[in-house]
Amino acid sequence: MIEIFLTVLPVFLLLGIGYASARTGYLSATIADPLNAYTVKLAVPVLLFRALYRLDLSTAFHPPLLASFYAGALASFAAGIVAARLVWKRRPGEAVAVGFCALFSNTLLLGVPIVERAFGEAALTPAFGIVALHAPALYTIGIIVMELSRRDGRSLGQTLRTAAVTVLANTLMIGILAGAALNLAGIRLPEPAMAAIDMVAATAIPVALIGIGASLTRYRLKAELSESLMVSALSLFVHPIIAFVLARHVFALPPEFVRVAVIMAAMPPGMNVYIFAVMYDRAVALAASAVLVATALSVATVTLWLFVLRVALAG
Repeated sequence: MIEIFLTVLPVFLLLGIGYASARTGYLSATIADPLNAYTVKLAVPVLLFRALYRLDLSTAFHPPLLASFYAGALASFAAGIVAARLVWKRRPGEAVAVGFCALFSNTLLLGVPIVERAFGEAALTPAFGIVALHAPALYTIGIIVMELSRRDGRSLGQTLRTAAVTVLANTLMIGILAGAALNLAGIRLPEPAMAAIDMVAATAIPVALIGIGASLTRYRLKAELSESLMVSALSLFVHPIIAFVLARHVFALPPEFVRVAVIMAAMPPGMNVYIFAVMYDRAVALAASAVLVATALSVATVTLWLFVLRVALAG
């Protein structure tokens, strides 16, 4: 168990470095904004571009693997909405924002580095298959459900157009589509261009983790602790349990696919849930609290899931 914990520890140490640097004043607390802007607008789109550009698309997009992961995500989304409405008496739009916290796992900035450290570089192919669909698919679902809950007389067609424009304008989506387009077209970029792309992509994960850590200093648990724990339970346990059952027992996937499906599903909510809440001004404090609580808990829960997978898939 200690060996497994040490495998994922560097990822969380970078989060801790960012948090401690901002909390102690060693770095200005405002450093989070430029770091996050750099990663979201440049480094991560370049990382995704490179991943899709080099990806073996026939291997990465494995339908049973994707079904295992996304069925758990959608079930958690629905459960979060229902719980927010019935238990915490949230209004419809707020309940959707709460459910989105359980829907959108931090697959890219936490999931990818943990998968690579735990299972090796080969495991990144199916992991990037999940990541490539993650932001566009889940943002589309979240936006459509939110717009339907508050569409103010607009038609379904107008609601869908709003969702499409929002998703396609996202910088992450632009990186994904550009990389996939060049891959499918068989276009090879010159070596100097790829060298520059590699240099920028190499900064994406460490800078993003430090930026997230610095961002966490802004948030407080306040009165949303119980609801944050509910979201954490859905993200850290319900989602990966569903992914494991489907991948292992329904689709009988190879162990390497089961591991990726479960660990990617076991990630806490990402900063995108906060961005989504701010965009609609719904359950903003809860989104911030959920990110903080679930990320802190994931240090232990991800270690636990790696141990469970080692035992369950032994031999």
